[in-house]
Amino acid sequence: MTERRARGTSPGGRGDRRTSRTRPKLDAPGRPTAAKRPTRRHPESAKRKPTGKLDRGEHTILGLSTGKAVILAAVLCGLALTLAVPTRTYFSQRAEAVALAKQRVELDADLAALRDRRAQQQDPAYIRSQARDRLRLVMPGETPYIVQIPGIEAPAPPPMSTRTAAPDPWYTDLWRSISEPAPEGPR
Repeated sequence: MTERRARGTSPGGRGDRRTSRTRPKLDAPGRPTAAKRPTRRHPESAKRKPTGKLDRGEHTILGLSTGKAVILAAVLCGLALTLAVPTRTYFSQRAEAVALAKQRVELDADLAALRDRRAQQQDPAYIRSQARDRLRLVMPGETPYIVQIPGIEAPAPPPMSTRTAAPDPWYTDLWRSISEPAPEGPR
């Protein structure tokens, strides 16, 4: 059996389409009269809703025909590709703005600390105390002294190594002789 017979169409393949010459008389808007109603012979055809077109096994996706679904998918892909670059730019610039704001806050804090230090270094009392502590300077007329407590002094620097460097292995000398060009002598 062909698929058309299974669907309840006539052997000629025309189904129950009406030609433009014969139109049914209507007793109510959109409904044929009771005498002219087509009879249904197959239970499969009773389940289907007539669409006005010959059903040729057309598939639907989300209620749209396949062709319309393909066109919709292409439009959506084009729209997504059109919006992808500006969206990426927007998010990257937003992240960059956040990073710059954080960097500015850090720089403002550093600037405030440097201004405080400059003001502190312009104070004569601070300069005197740093000269005494760091440089061990004294004012004229004062007697300098240093208190040394055993165990607190700085450790002595380690003695210089008198050990000579070990000669290179034979393969290092061989590699140097191959990789470096021979010195040019007088000809």
